[in-house]
Amino acid sequence: MSEILKEVEERILKTLRKDNLISRADISRRVCLSKPVVSQVINKFIVEGAVEEKKVGKSSKKGGKKPILLSFVPDFKYIIGIDVGGNKIISILSDLDGNIIKKYKDITKGIDSKEDLVMIIRKCIDNVMPEDREKVIGIGIGVPGTTNMRSGFVYYLPAFNIKNFSLAECIRNIYSIPVIVSNDVTANSFGEMWKGAAKNAKNIFLTAIGTGTGSGIIINGEVYTGSHNMAGEFGYLITDWEREKNDDYKIFGHLENWFSGNAIERKVKNILNEDITAIEFFDSLDNNDDYKKIFEDSCEHLALGISNVINLLDPEIVVITGGIGYNRYDLIINSIFNTLKKTVPEEILSEISFERGKLGDLGVALGAVSLVHDNVFMKL
Repeated sequence: MSEILKEVEERILKTLRKDNLISRADISRRVCLSKPVVSQVINKFIVEGAVEEKKVGKSSKKGGKKPILLSFVPDFKYIIGIDVGGNKIISILSDLDGNIIKKYKDITKGIDSKEDLVMIIRKCIDNVMPEDREKVIGIGIGVPGTTNMRSGFVYYLPAFNIKNFSLAECIRNIYSIPVIVSNDVTANSFGEMWKGAAKNAKNIFLTAIGTGTGSGIIINGEVYTGSHNMAGEFGYLITDWEREKNDDYKIFGHLENWFSGNAIERKVKNILNEDITAIEFFDSLDNNDDYKKIFEDSCEHLALGISNVINLLDPEIVVITGGIGYNRYDLIINSIFNTLKKTVPEEILSEISFERGKLGDLGVALGAVSLVHDNVFMKL
């Protein structure tokens, strides 16, 4: 009986959130449930603070009692979302509709231990935690590496060279609330599907290019995480085996060694003997032929990776985001299209749209919020 009641509550709540300012009678018609059942559930939501009676509506043409219109209260509960990047970390406090209430940013570069990572995450959580902690229903964390989303176990974070520990358990033991840990780009995919460029699409390929390079895959409206919750390791695609088979640099994946912030910095160091950051590289790109050559070579490998995915999955949209992907989107798109035209059949490429991620540096954190929303709030 309780499972049936949960299903009824979920149907009513989804209808109320989709059509805000709606009467009990209209909800009853939409979900095909009796008015007494709907009223019982709505009254429960009102007591919990999830729903409020907003205003009196208009009578029908036949006259009669004016309906009371109901509205969902998105800030009756909060969710904390965290984006752990190779250089920086962002935490947000969000309501249940993804509206950001607080935001905090800090530095992660130089972290090389589990203890330091947990410490900086804890600092970010504390900086956005509301006074009433009971309102926070969960914490979502996106990390740059391989994870098991079901258990919250982290296998490998190449940006920090940290391996094999349960990040979810560490954070859960501190705050005693549900914690979900996901690969950062998978989280970003959830964010773009919830609030961003992929909102109305069903089949999406998202690649995030920052310190590293990764991807998220959405098939038929569902984020594809694979049998072991580790799908989307786009950075490990091979685009030149003859050169890559002898590469001993194992911290990042093969494609990541061609195009990522880390790869660009290493290439400039190895080829030109210059110590610069990826930001400095792009700022000087227009006036430096050596930099242009490195960039074009890197983009060719990125294009080959994207073309392999397109030919395999046939997505309707390709979303490019991440610190480099979002901020240098036009440069990247202009550079990769010549290769895409040569490697993807015209009848496929012409049907695919390419978009810059709409959420910018908040994509992962909002995606982490959406994970908690879907897996904790909707299961309460």
